[in-house]
Amino acid sequence: MTDETQVDYEDLTSMRLDDDGLAELLAGPAECVFNWTTRDGHPVGVVVAFVHQDGKFFTTCAERRARVPALRQRPQSGIVINNGGKTATFKGESIVHANGDPGFDELKAWFYTRLSRLDTKPDDPYVQSFAKFLDSPHRVIIETDARLVVAFDTAKFHAFTVEAMAAQND
Repeated sequence: MTDETQVDYEDLTSMRLDDDGLAELLAGPAECVFNWTTRDGHPVGVVVAFVHQDGKFFTTCAERRARVPALRQRPQSGIVINNGGKTATFKGESIVHANGDPGFDELKAWFYTRLSRLDTKPDDPYVQSFAKFLDSPHRVIIETDARLVVAFDTAKFHAFTVEAMAAQND
């Protein structure tokens, strides 16, 4: 194989997820891996449901979860989404919103509606119950203003790999 026909398999920039693919990935509600650090500096993550709105991610959990005090002390966090061979990794800063905080009632009203899908299935009894279930006194909403780090499309990667292997065999 000559240098002119060699495929640079180390350069994956052309495998980026395009804007439409990223928008589809974020359209949710969906699941992500939400990451933060422990007090001793170790990264940890959990799979949670999210809503993406206005460039921010919104997730929820019980206030007693370990991530809540961790994020209050160290707001740096990361979000990884993987669905159907499309992935995106974000990093940002999180804010924990709790009952009694200014604007919490407005935040939970739209967020619980979107997360439960009450906005798209208002007559579904399960959805109605889930929306009510979310509204518990010790539940927090985590808002993460995150920036895209990398978005990847495995379908493009597969095609690129096939091409690279074929070029190697020429």
